[in-house]
Amino acid sequence: MVNITKISNLFTRSRKFYNNYKLIYSTGVSKTTLWDAFKEFNSKPHMAKKLAIGVNEAAQKIMPDADRILRPICSDLGEFGHRIKNIDKIKCKIPRAMKELTFDDGIEYINSGKISNVIGDGYGARIIINNPDDVSKLIKRLLNAHKKNEIKISLVENYRGKGINPYINDENLQLLQEVSRNSSVTVNKLKNAGYTRTNMDIFINGQKIEFQIGGRYTTRFGEIEHYLHDMRLNSTTNLSKLNDSQKELFYKMRKDYLLILGNKKLNEQYEDYLTKVWRILKTAEENVLPFPELPDSPEVIPKILSAKNLFKLECNP
Repeated sequence: MVNITKISNLFTRSRKFYNNYKLIYSTGVSKTTLWDAFKEFNSKPHMAKKLAIGVNEAAQKIMPDADRILRPICSDLGEFGHRIKNIDKIKCKIPRAMKELTFDDGIEYINSGKISNVIGDGYGARIIINNPDDVSKLIKRLLNAHKKNEIKISLVENYRGKGINPYINDENLQLLQEVSRNSSVTVNKLKNAGYTRTNMDIFINGQKIEFQIGGRYTTRFGEIEHYLHDMRLNSTTNLSKLNDSQKELFYKMRKDYLLILGNKKLNEQYEDYLTKVWRILKTAEENVLPFPELPDSPEVIPKILSAKNLFKLECNP
């Protein structure tokens, strides 16, 4: 990788004389910022691979402390789990992460020696909460850990589909905003395809990790709907957990879904259908009901893309 110390010193010295976003160099054809060049260089495949290895190593290093802190917070409220993202998956995320990386965050990561924080979910933890009413208890415990400097809450993304209650209510979202690291943003965002979940960026020992809050049914659906998410982003999909018949089903689904993504009207109809599925599952969680019967896809949508077929990709139902 590039010499991080030299890059950091160069940016730091330049800030004394120039506006952060006017660090200019000329290619002879066009002009761009040195910062842009830095991000573009680290997005190249061989550099992204090196950075992905660093992210993976940092995730493995932080795992014991993250588990030690987060598991007791979650254990009596639901099922705690964690995973470390594999190197190839991280590598695919590097270009987008570099594109979205702000100058100030980049300088902070470089100066702290935590450039691995460019990807915040190398280590990811989650709670599958037993009862959505207990989310308030969970937030209070996270806030207490924040006040004790065990964790630093940085970003809260409170996603939900149309007509679906988010996992964190407005009162708790405001409490999180008040203590979040560097006045970071709390996002209460509507998702077109119905995705309903809370994602947090948390720092432990200076290392950024991801923490997710979901319910029993939405978590199950989220894991299989993620195959569609990868297709929407044209991202590499890990099929290692699927058996041969599931892989065959996946490829058939992908063929039809890619056609839908190319048709605005059909895509909107399918997004509405997915949102309906998320809504039914979240409502069943809130009312502590058995797993609900799910509707068929609209007639204009290939039946292979119904929720019932999506659940056939489930590895551990």
